[in-house]
Amino acid sequence: MSRPVWTGSLDFGPLHFPVRLHAAVSSKRLHFHLLHDADGARIQQKRVCSADGEEVSYEHVVKGYEVSPGRYVPLSHGELEALEPQARDSIHLEDFVALSEVEPLLLDTSYHVMPGEGAWRPLASLALALRASGRVGIGSLVLQQKGHLCVVRPHARGLVLSTLHYADELVPQDSFPEFSPRLPDEDEVESVLRLVQAHSTSFEPLRYHDLHRERLLAFIARRARSRGVLPAAPPASERRPPSSVEVPSVPSRASREARGEVRVRQEAARSVREGVPLKRTGRKSSSRKKGDSGGRGGR
Repeated sequence: MSRPVWTGSLDFGPLHFPVRLHAAVSSKRLHFHLLHDADGARIQQKRVCSADGEEVSYEHVVKGYEVSPGRYVPLSHGELEALEPQARDSIHLEDFVALSEVEPLLLDTSYHVMPGEGAWRPLASLALALRASGRVGIGSLVLQQKGHLCVVRPHARGLVLSTLHYADELVPQDSFPEFSPRLPDEDEVESVLRLVQAHSTSFEPLRYHDLHRERLLAFIARRARSRGVLPAAPPASERRPPSSVEVPSVPSRASREARGEVRVRQEAARSVREGVPLKRTGRKSSSRKKGDSGGRGGR
């Protein structure tokens, strides 16, 4: 079961019982993400000021009502929240009218009215009473921080609530000049009536399918099998910087001398163990050089 979109109570007169609203329609519309064709990464949408081209953080964004082209009345988030309707946890039914009097164009979004704990009997009683009277309940509720007009009507074994548009939101047909006050001839009406009667049948919703969505899903499945699925590229903030090439460091003079001392000690230890005379390494002493030069000079 889906999670409720609203939890509260339904009441009129002395009747009061807890209810939950669950979505009555689950849209099957396909949703697509915008990707970069080069690497498959998601496209990000940023808030950019149209005046200076700079990105604007959310705390500096306000809403504005356009009173004339290019002229706005700005409203802060706090001001809008203060004007929101006071949240209520009840659906209050005020009137009961014939369903035929409710213009279908007024219907907006429908929800299943599910009983809360211990509320099945009063809910079922209301549903049966409405069905027997041929009436529906007109009321109001606050849903998603917005006040709604609503109609509660019997459906199957329970109740369905549909939010309603307000009357001033409807666009009248009289506003379109294409409608002519002249009525068609009776012969034209009779001809169309015979066509309607020839194609009359019972309405079976399962006979009708969203052919465009089915074709689109089949194409996506074929594309996934033939070309595979494109893995999403990680965001730039999560990418590791390229590893730098290690440049061999030049040993310092102290480290070179230390390694030379260790090598001399290792050779000395080996000569003691094996009885091999230690080879002299490094530069000759300055006294030897002087003696050699003096001997060569005496010859």
